[in-house]
Amino acid sequence: MSTERRPRALASSRRRDDSFYGPTRAELEKAGVELVLAPFTTMEELLPIARDVDAIYQGPVPMSRELLQQLPNLKAICALGIGYDDFDVEAATELGIVVINLPRVFHREVAHHTFALLLALVRQIVPLNQAMHARANNPDAPSRLAGVTPHQHIYGQTLGLIAFGNIARVVAGFARAFEMRVIAYDPFVTQAMADEHGVTMVGLEELLRESDFISMHTPLTKETFHLMNEERLRMMKPTALLVNTSRGRTVDEAALVKALREGWIAGAGLDVTEKEPPDPDNPLLTLDNVILTPHIASASDRSRAERPRWMGIEVGRVLTGHWPLHGLVNKRVKPRIPLA
Repeated sequence: MSTERRPRALASSRRRDDSFYGPTRAELEKAGVELVLAPFTTMEELLPIARDVDAIYQGPVPMSRELLQQLPNLKAICALGIGYDDFDVEAATELGIVVINLPRVFHREVAHHTFALLLALVRQIVPLNQAMHARANNPDAPSRLAGVTPHQHIYGQTLGLIAFGNIARVVAGFARAFEMRVIAYDPFVTQAMADEHGVTMVGLEELLRESDFISMHTPLTKETFHLMNEERLRMMKPTALLVNTSRGRTVDEAALVKALREGWIAGAGLDVTEKEPPDPDNPLLTLDNVILTPHIASASDRSRAERPRWMGIEVGRVLTGHWPLHGLVNKRVKPRIPLA
């Protein structure tokens, strides 16, 4: 009887149990990989149980250089979604560790939410709904929102996309269906790549000055932290709207509050904030020209089912000698690892 050790993948059971990881376990079993669940919350708790595992799923402990260097058997780390803010991707690449995310699970949902926020802002859906409820609850009392009407249009307007990955490309398709002009800024995308989507690539400053609506789709990195700062917010049109469904810290929130209060821009639709959930005294919660949702853009019945399944598929592929199908974050690791 063979005594060869099966590959093992480790996940935190602090917030999620086997009811969540069931599809992950099923896909890993197909690949001959064992799933281990443990309630670790600190690096000190994680290290003793992680020293002989081959993969770790995103949990409460950041995948830092300090941690990764102490796990010589580690072959892959996997995010539970699109974001991998707490992964040291550079360190993982140097150590020959594959970094995986799930771009094909959530991109349509996030794109739908992005456009929902944009339409709600343009058509003034939230204040109009509030006005209708106020009248219904007290027909004789004037509502301070009763006079609100949509004041912008979409067709013929320019939508600027900051980053042009999977989500932004779906958003671009929606925008073209609404007869919008679409421009994008992404230093990693060529015009030839954007041509098939009917999108014009431009510099960041040109995008900020020309766009009627701007949508953020960049991951959070050292380079994109507070990418939208006071200087860049001042470049936007005073009638422009900002939508952010990427990461809260890509926008300088204090500068954004100032921009919204002083009229540098007309409004914002945010699924993400710098601190989540935002503090009760966060000024964004008091502004009428802001729509906020609780970092829920990726949520749907489909994504809830597909996420744990693809977590198992992608990690199972790496641990059986194959590259991920869709979610390879650190492409520069390829020369270091002989995967099929």
